[in-house]
Amino acid sequence: MLISRRTFLLHVTGFFTTLFIPSIIARAAKEHPSIQLKDPWLTIDVVQDHLFPPETDSPGAKEINALTYLRNVFSNAAIDQDEKKFILNGVKWLNDLSLEKHEGVFTQLTYSQRTDILHQITKSKAGRRWISKLLSYIFEALLGDPVYGGNPDGIGWKWLNQHPGFPRPLKHKLYWNLPRI
Repeated sequence: MLISRRTFLLHVTGFFTTLFIPSIIARAAKEHPSIQLKDPWLTIDVVQDHLFPPETDSPGAKEINALTYLRNVFSNAAIDQDEKKFILNGVKWLNDLSLEKHEGVFTQLTYSQRTDILHQITKSKAGRRWISKLLSYIFEALLGDPVYGGNPDGIGWKWLNQHPGFPRPLKHKLYWNLPRI
């Protein structure tokens, strides 16, 4: 069966495109982490898990839904926009340093490389503040009422043998939904 010159050229172009595009994208992702990490939450999830890993007798960031809790807080209009921007910019700084030191974004690094990067960013005041903010939100997810998205089934309370206060918040009366005075 004979094919037209146009069909042949289209097939050849498609073949070469599939050969070269992946390497171009990979190189661009290495140079610009935003191409690979369109969502800063991927990095925040890995950082939270690194800062608060699970142990045999205690929950970690994933088990307490720390990322869900933080996303819920960020979706609230009452959050300080400068703090939100600071945390999201911290992801960029972290990935820039990861690329510079280890030629990969933070989520691609080994455990020891991640530890190294986190130690390096704590050498600056902004880096210490960024880690501190993330840890604060992790602890809020651990200790807060499950209605806010963290501490599912009171896992943090059970681990710490803590009994919640009374009355507990109702879904329609979350603090961020209350009228401001």
